[in-house]
Amino acid sequence: MTGYGEASVIDRRHRVTVTARSVNHRGLDVAVRVRSPFRTLEPELRTVVAEEVRRGRVEIGVEAEPAWETAGLDETDAVVERLQQTVRRWRRRGIVSAELSAGELLSAIRTLRHESGDGASGPAERELVVATCRRAVASLVLEREREGQVLADSLKEHLASLRACVGALAARRSEVVGEAAGELERRVGELLGIGGPLDPARVVQEVALLVERSDTSEELERLDGHLEGFKAVIEESGAVGRRLVFLSQEILRELNTVGSKCRDLEMQRGVVEGKVLCEQLREQAQNVE
Repeated sequence: MTGYGEASVIDRRHRVTVTARSVNHRGLDVAVRVRSPFRTLEPELRTVVAEEVRRGRVEIGVEAEPAWETAGLDETDAVVERLQQTVRRWRRRGIVSAELSAGELLSAIRTLRHESGDGASGPAERELVVATCRRAVASLVLEREREGQVLADSLKEHLASLRACVGALAARRSEVVGEAAGELERRVGELLGIGGPLDPARVVQEVALLVERSDTSEELERLDGHLEGFKAVIEESGAVGRRLVFLSQEILRELNTVGSKCRDLEMQRGVVEGKVLCEQLREQAQNVE
């Protein structure tokens, strides 16, 4: 969910530059930094971001400077010449009695700077800022999409490793069931060796206990279903990050259950490896919008 976008435009009065930066965040958090005369546009700029971004902390920066500050020396000379021509007309009309001095010219330029930079903005200029913000956010979204494709490839790699791990657990389960049957026979033999009549209720209790402790078929089936669902969500468009995080949590929950049920050392090692892979999957999913 990281990215950067920028857009600039210049009109008769202002040169507007909008930057958009985003970093990872569990929800959508928009921070807008804009100076007058466009400070009242902050709610509208937040809406512009919310229309395109669903997750992440997005920082919008708006810089508006007088257009004359971006002009070259020739254009600045032209402005000064027009000022002097205006003063000459005023002299002919008797409004002023002398040419402008260098200090007076600088003072006039400062006044123009204040009026063009801090004066009230009209609807056209406000729309210009909003349109520029849309372009910056679009650039940000494009970069986030490129990052998202990289994340998708990484998620698929982690998912393939996790599927292989779960497959190994399922294969080992078949062997564990056979070993559990042998364990059951041993237990029954011990009971028969105690002497006296064999209590059928005790045998049923031992069987139920062994089955409950060793049978992980349901958990492994749910794991396979969650992995299939994770893969399907990756292929979807739009904001899927939250769903991927929730699915990774469900995968971890099933792995924990398998680990608590099985007593086989090899399966327990496989569960630990699966947890590591699941954590890597969850960390990557948190970066997805």
